[in-house]
Amino acid sequence: MANEKPRRAQHASDTAPTHRRRRRRPRGVPKAVAIALIVVALVVGGGLGYLLGGRSDSSLLAEREEQIANANQRIDELESVLVDNGIDPNADVFDGAQSMLDPDVVSALTGADEPVNANNVFLDDSDALTSTPAPTAEPAVVAEFGDVQIMSNEVIDAYNAEVNRQLLNGQDVSAYADSLMDETLDSIVTEYVKRAKAEELGLTTLTAEDEAAIDEAVQARFEQDLAFYTRNNGTMTAEEARADAIESMASDGITEETIRAEIEAEWWEEKLRDYATQNITVSDEQIQQTYEDDLAEQRAAYDANPGQYEYARLYGETVVVYNPAGYRTFKQVLIPFDVTSSMRVNEIIFTLDSLDETEDAEQIATLNAELDTLYADLEATAAEVLNRVAEGADFDSLIAEYSQDPQYELASVQSDGYYISEASTTYDAAIKAAAMALENPGDVSEPVRTSEGVHILYFNAEVPAGDIPLDDVRDALEAEALESQRYDAYEAQLAQWVEEANVTYHREVLEQNV
Repeated sequence: MANEKPRRAQHASDTAPTHRRRRRRPRGVPKAVAIALIVVALVVGGGLGYLLGGRSDSSLLAEREEQIANANQRIDELESVLVDNGIDPNADVFDGAQSMLDPDVVSALTGADEPVNANNVFLDDSDALTSTPAPTAEPAVVAEFGDVQIMSNEVIDAYNAEVNRQLLNGQDVSAYADSLMDETLDSIVTEYVKRAKAEELGLTTLTAEDEAAIDEAVQARFEQDLAFYTRNNGTMTAEEARADAIESMASDGITEETIRAEIEAEWWEEKLRDYATQNITVSDEQIQQTYEDDLAEQRAAYDANPGQYEYARLYGETVVVYNPAGYRTFKQVLIPFDVTSSMRVNEIIFTLDSLDETEDAEQIATLNAELDTLYADLEATAAEVLNRVAEGADFDSLIAEYSQDPQYELASVQSDGYYISEASTTYDAAIKAAAMALENPGDVSEPVRTSEGVHILYFNAEVPAGDIPLDDVRDALEAEALESQRYDAYEAQLAQWVEEANVTYHREVLEQNV
């Protein structure tokens, strides 16, 4: 896409708070995330006394003292484990995060005698006793139809996995354990019925073309997950880092074989869905109704919550039919820090926020000087970019050459850039100030500092406020309405197939395990 010649604006900002945006992740909870959360628990654990101490009700004094004592005891225990494994608890805890990925260290942190999967480090015994069922001694049939028998251990394993997922999200499932078990069983029954129907229709037989396409999809998904898991502390070769990532993935149950099983299931289920919804169409009246419904919903939602509008624009999962007032789009060249430098910048910013300008003036000056040093190389590159801007270079070509923005993989960012207004809360304050200070489309900002690195912003376009005409979004709305109709039709067909399967349930087998 060709841009008009960029014009450099007379605006600069060098503040550096954290620039946060939503980013998607592959399936599962990798070891590194779980371990990092344990480390953070040590970091924030000392703040428990302050938080509890802020409660003024004197009747809670004994409770506070007990909680503080328990927290301090746990911190002491964890620090002892760190010391035993050669990690200084007084050092920057994240420096030790890589070595803590060793299964023996994880096991020591959890107090387990056997190696522990890091995904489960937060699931203590009390959680397991109150929220997850114990497996039966011998698997028993819990549902059957035709020649299909569904065993209790499969249902319990799936139930436990869902409980663990919800516990990791901080949810207590004990209040609805019975209904969750029933939902798990019903879901598994539906999956078996789908498979049986697909086999009956001959949809599970793969052609040579199917196999080739699946091979390609498996490799693409494997490499995507591998990129997320790959870490390199500077001591590994690229081959070693790749092997380490593959091992970590395998420990989390992600292999080429498991990915292939997922994709093959998705493959034939999509064919089953096409079969069940082949006669579904959308009328002009339904498109009009979808437009009016979306318009009413988005007017209320986007005016009240700018972040919801920005999310919809960023990820393109919703057909946007309404633009709140005051928006513009910007593109950026992001010249990022490496991970270590970014963490140090965050640490300095956090420290600066806690200092007194008068009493701590000398320390503030020292930290600001360190910030200048950290930004120096990045700003040298930014100067090159601005020189190219002055020479009339196309900004999209500069993005391709210099930027390392991870969001640039999104089609919306490539075409329109980011949506921003004075009401935005999605972006770093420095980014918002610089983007909104640009006067005309085509203007380019001075370098903007954040903890991510240095940004150079390009004012792409003003966004017209109000309703987007139906004709502008008709095709997208037709696809949205068709997808909604197909979803409803498929769900109804699945329910009919389950009913026709005459499933016999033995729910009493599971009741003793909840």
